[in-house]
Amino acid sequence: MPGKRRFGRVRRLPSGRYQVRYRGPDGVDRPAPSTFTTKTDAERWLARIEIEIHDDHWRDPDLGRATFGEYAAAWIKERPGLRPNTVQVYQYMLASHLQPFFGNRAVADIREAHVRRWRGELLDSGVSPASVAKNLSGNSGGV
Repeated sequence: MPGKRRFGRVRRLPSGRYQVRYRGPDGVDRPAPSTFTTKTDAERWLARIEIEIHDDHWRDPDLGRATFGEYAAAWIKERPGLRPNTVQVYQYMLASHLQPFFGNRAVADIREAHVRRWRGELLDSGVSPASVAKNLSGNSGGV
């Protein structure tokens, strides 16, 4: 009888394909994004994930699914020690300049070209270069 696997699980499905599950460093039990034709392929994938976790290179596969608006609102809320005026400035920048362009877009789908187009549209609409820079950096200018 084979020994118990120390990381993750591989099981054969009724279809004959193999499913992998593992516990991420965040404690969440996760499936592989797809099934595998062979048990060897499944075990190799699982070994790569284990190495990523061990080397601190693992990325949460769910992070990029959040919309920019959800992520940005949580980012502001979760910043410890921000002064109330800074929170107000960040919320204003989000509502006025970022949310209208990026709000419903998944974080994982935002590309450099989108940011360049957003920046260009802000500048073309009369927003000052300094304000655009503050939106890009998240710097409230010492408020």
